[in-house]
Amino acid sequence: MLGILGGLFYFLIALGILVTIHELGHFLAAKACGVKVLRFSLGFGPILFKKKGKDNCEYAVSAIPLGGYVKMEGENTPVEDKSSLPEGSYKSKKVWQRAIIIFAGPFFNLVLAVLLFTYINMSGITQLSPVVGDVKPDSIAYTSGFQDYDLIEDINGKDITSWKDVMYELVEIMGSSTPASVTVSSDLGTGQKRVLSLDASSIVLNRNESPIKKVGLEPCIGKIKTTLAMVEPGSPAQKASLKKGDEIEKVNGVEVTSWFRIVDMIHDSNGAPLNLVVKRDGSLYQTTVIPENKYSEKTKQTVPYVGIAPEYEPIPSLRKTTKYGLVDGMIKAVADSASMAKLVLVSTYKLANGTISADNISGPIAIAQGAKESASFGFKIFISFLAAISVNLGILNLMPIPVLDGGQLLFLAYEAIMRKEPSARTQMVLTSFGAAILLTMMIFAVFNDIKGF
Repeated sequence: MLGILGGLFYFLIALGILVTIHELGHFLAAKACGVKVLRFSLGFGPILFKKKGKDNCEYAVSAIPLGGYVKMEGENTPVEDKSSLPEGSYKSKKVWQRAIIIFAGPFFNLVLAVLLFTYINMSGITQLSPVVGDVKPDSIAYTSGFQDYDLIEDINGKDITSWKDVMYELVEIMGSSTPASVTVSSDLGTGQKRVLSLDASSIVLNRNESPIKKVGLEPCIGKIKTTLAMVEPGSPAQKASLKKGDEIEKVNGVEVTSWFRIVDMIHDSNGAPLNLVVKRDGSLYQTTVIPENKYSEKTKQTVPYVGIAPEYEPIPSLRKTTKYGLVDGMIKAVADSASMAKLVLVSTYKLANGTISADNISGPIAIAQGAKESASFGFKIFISFLAAISVNLGILNLMPIPVLDGGQLLFLAYEAIMRKEPSARTQMVLTSFGAAILLTMMIFAVFNDIKGF
């Protein structure tokens, strides 16, 4: 119950900021174009609080906190003769002025993202070098020729500096019939350079799946050993007499030299007993571990659990923290926002063609959960989450669907070309159709959230 309330709290904070900035864009642009604003409301539905400002605009907070609106003079009034409209009417303004007013909302969300990313860049960002920690056998990456400790340098000619870059590029190449060209260097980037061909045409990304793991790669965080650094008290491992310092040699008769293979075999066991050969103090002995099924908050799945963790040798060069000045930080923030906007567009296209499963469509419950989880990691992570959602809100609002700002811009484009507005009936029918699409998507998204919660 407390987790739900915590998620709701941070969701409302995030939504309040994003909606305020979005509607502020419409509001300021309307004022700049000489349009009389009748009401600036945060939320929809019945008004809970209102106050009239010196500009005669009514500032309000409404009951349904899932958006907001700016009500302008004559905004929804169909007109034949615009010369008869008062000067402060929305419809009296030129097409380009009305387009600026509509575009300003999403634009302010993108500006907010740039400002938030600038803050993050100036406060310092830590990136994990794109070094491969493990290649899963029989995976796409394994077939392509990836090896442990390969440094990924570029994908299709685009420089790669972090695993975030890898993730962005993998989303773009998923489902493509043309294999991607990937340049890697062995031994943490100090060894031989190779050019690999990565065929991602068969990938379909389901909910909570990582594109990096989907191709069979695991980021390197250090040299992970098969020796145990921890055995959790009361766990199946402790019941099987495993101890810190034990080195796992075989699982079910199969020799293991990688910790990741041990993890795979535990995961694939489905709770069946695992026969282990363990080296302790130079001697070998056998034991049997019976995994317990345990729900994972990370993967949102019930998985076999043993209760062990490995020793690992840190590689300091894998992590690099960079602090940017104001100008460089802002330049990078623009690039960060552009990359994320591209990811939103590419992901939307991949959803349409089925490369990304429709169960990835998330609604308010998932956003609330994401807000809570990001806040739990600290202020900077929450700001990163807010910036990402702001980019999403800005781009998705520009989709050419009536009801959204992009649909209104489509009507204005028609008016600019045809020298007349679409008929009131046409606008009403298309707007109703757009509202039905959004409502259907919202219901589907909430259903996905509930199913995956």
